[in-house]
Amino acid sequence: MTDRTLDISAALREAQLQHLEASLAAKAAKKPTSKEGTSTTGSTRAQDAASSD
Repeated sequence: MTDRTLDISAALREAQLQHLEASLAAKAAKKPTSKEGTSTTGSTRAQDAASSD
């Protein structure tokens, strides 16, 4: 690939990472504080155990 193509690819990759970081930050800001008995996904441990069966 040419230097220009590599520069464009790097810029696109950086933009995608920034978009992902912003999206995750927005989700974290909206998420209520976690309570005891819930996992990081928001489901209860019982729900997690039931879904793994």
